[in-house]
Amino acid sequence: MQPLPTMARLRRKACVAVFLFTLFIFGTLMGLRTLKPTDGFSDLAPGLELLPILGGRMSREATASPVQSHHHGGNTKTALSNSGPKGTIFYDVHIFYYTWYGSPHMDGKYIHWDHILVPHWDPKVASSYPRGRHMPPEDIASSFYPELNPYSSRDPDVLESHMEQIGASAAGVLVLSWYPPGLADDNGEPAEDLVPAVLDAAYRHNLKVKCISTFCDCG
Repeated sequence: MQPLPTMARLRRKACVAVFLFTLFIFGTLMGLRTLKPTDGFSDLAPGLELLPILGGRMSREATASPVQSHHHGGNTKTALSNSGPKGTIFYDVHIFYYTWYGSPHMDGKYIHWDHILVPHWDPKVASSYPRGRHMPPEDIASSFYPELNPYSSRDPDVLESHMEQIGASAAGVLVLSWYPPGLADDNGEPAEDLVPAVLDAAYRHNLKVKCISTFCDCG
């Protein structure tokens, strides 16, 4: 039997090496897919709701081990739920929350609902649109009309309803927009005195709060 020419042998070795490398990559990817994901979003994937216990999830109805709150501090441990997806929250899901809204019923006037009409960046385009401010309650500075109507952030019933809705959405952390004492954006008023009420309401619903300092008008 004649030995294969040198180039043919090299070509065959190269093909074998490429095949083994491809097989290694494929095996690695398949192995990674078998690992349990640690992020909460994977827990929301279809079909995974059948699993009894999923990482990063807690039952909002579990009262034996209260959830740690920024207001109360401590290192209280939380218990995972094994009762299915209903009534669970995910602490890696955050939702922004703003306390700069006011209404005549609670504040004597509308606050932030009457935001200025933001002009278009192009003066030629902006000239064809009205200027001034929104006129609540029919015309408000929001793309969506609130189910609770143009509310006041100081209304305790509104705050309680918001916490209940946030918990029902499965979000576990409020990212609270906060201005230093005495400061507010151009269309609002200082609201730092509302932070304790938000912390207490969030704690009652097993939600965590993360405050972020805001120094600009975010609309």
